[in-house]
Amino acid sequence: MAPTDDMVEQTPKYRAARLELWQLLRKKRDEYVSAARQHGASDEAAHAAAAGHIRGDVRVFVDELLLHLRELQAGQLVRAAPREWGVRTELLLDVDPLIPNYITQSFPVVAWTVQLDAAERDAVALALAARDADWTPWLARRLDRLGDVGANAAEHVFGAVGAVGQGVGEAIGGVGQGLGEGLGGVGRGAGDALKIAAGVVSVGAVIIGGIWLLRRP
Repeated sequence: MAPTDDMVEQTPKYRAARLELWQLLRKKRDEYVSAARQHGASDEAAHAAAAGHIRGDVRVFVDELLLHLRELQAGQLVRAAPREWGVRTELLLDVDPLIPNYITQSFPVVAWTVQLDAAERDAVALALAARDADWTPWLARRLDRLGDVGANAAEHVFGAVGAVGQGVGEAIGGVGQGLGEGLGGVGRGAGDALKIAAGVVSVGAVIIGGIWLLRRP
């Protein structure tokens, strides 16, 4: 991928915006934990609820990041992230500077060859990212396109094969849903962060497979 003058100009702004969004996701998670505690939830229940609440947003962010890294770096991130991050993607919020380090290597255009067919574009939407039944096969296809690197990392990404897609996220998400209703809408608008994501790349942006991407020059 040869850099263009426009990319050289846009890349620092893009990276800064993504770093800001990553910090916002962490802040939203922490605020949810704090609010849950204030409403009587135990520390364990508060963290479990917050995990389910933020998981979809984190998954969308990481999926976009993978596409905007060079293929080599994408493969490195897949393996460097905590075990089972493909199931409990919110784990990535607590392993900084891992994600910020890779954000500083990302680009405002898709950096490696990826084919997106019509079925995928229809099947995956931002609102469905929190559902394991939708997210797991989507991420598995991402890994498949990374070749041997992705295939060898599958067990690390998803954990034991038998655990994949068994509703781990949905179980925790159920706790968060009930808690959220009792919080009077605290953290309401789980898509707020994603709206911000759209805003930082709104100029010349398109949606592919539910992910906001800058148009190639």
